[in-house]
Amino acid sequence: MIADKNGLFHFGSLIRCSVERYDRGEREWKGSGGGMLDRFVATPFGSEVARNCASRFLVNLPRATKLVVMFGMGSHQNYVREARTLLSAVRGKTMREINAVAYEDDLITVVHVEHFASQGDLIPQWLGEGKYRDHPRSQFGRLARASVNRAIDRFA
Repeated sequence: MIADKNGLFHFGSLIRCSVERYDRGEREWKGSGGGMLDRFVATPFGSEVARNCASRFLVNLPRATKLVVMFGMGSHQNYVREARTLLSAVRGKTMREINAVAYEDDLITVVHVEHFASQGDLIPQWLGEGKYRDHPRSQFGRLARASVNRAIDRFA
């Protein structure tokens, strides 16, 4: 579905796939890893870029758009929290928390999922597959699925 340019679903990342931040402690540029969104938006430049991006692509959505699936959660849900704060600011309305991976306003539901390009065991852990059935991260996969189903019921 990601490769289908004419499909019903469209995908993207918010300040993750195309931005690097300078880590002063390690004296290097990083394009992934913990704190990507929250550390980036903590700088004046990063805050401006994030607000411009979110304003352009997440404010005036088509009326038919009811569910936004956002790639990325963060190690301790920091990506979810920062994205929610950013969306509340640019949409001019409080995004109400549904659970640890989802929030909504009157028009849309946003659900965060593990980034499909995650390395290592993060995807199987998030999915709760095989030996990861009871992995702590699998709770987020279950919450995401429940939140998508909730959005479908909410807007049906």
